[in-house]
Amino acid sequence: MSIGSGAADRRKWNQRYAEAGSLERPAPHPLVLRWRERMAGGPMLDAACGLGRGLAGALERCQPCYAVDVSDVAIRRARRLWPSPAIRWVVADVTALHWPPAFLALACSLGFTDLPFLVRLRAALRPGGLLLYEGFARRQLAEHPRLNPDWTTTAERMRSLFGDWTILECQESAEPPYLVSFAGMRPARA
Repeated sequence: MSIGSGAADRRKWNQRYAEAGSLERPAPHPLVLRWRERMAGGPMLDAACGLGRGLAGALERCQPCYAVDVSDVAIRRARRLWPSPAIRWVVADVTALHWPPAFLALACSLGFTDLPFLVRLRAALRPGGLLLYEGFARRQLAEHPRLNPDWTTTAERMRSLFGDWTILECQESAEPPYLVSFAGMRPARA
């Protein structure tokens, strides 16, 4: 989300979740399931959590979970779907929050791209901490020209941002919707 778009973004996402009708617990995101065994436990962040596809696959392994979304409607609905005391629900622009250094064991950003935010998460993850990201690839702009280019990236860009990490997965999908999937671990202390 760009600076200054918070109110408009909140309205957009509130409308989307309000119009969604009855909701069920979402299935865990496949990226989270693929890398569950690498989760060491400890605090996690589900950034722009929506209804909780990140926490769906990680809550048993990582607690507490900070589930953050700009949409109060999404948070209200997700809270009913996930009545766990291990979840800290936060209605906020996740990019405006600051996490202590080496605090998080896991950060999930699934369907949410803000590269400066992802770079800041580097310091917030513990040594051995895991970052799971999936968002639109730059070539998705050919499919949807009105898509904000700031909401896209490339596998090469993710590799360059996290080149000093252990990259477990970094790929772009071969067919639309074009997505970049990334899993990386912050290096353990030397």
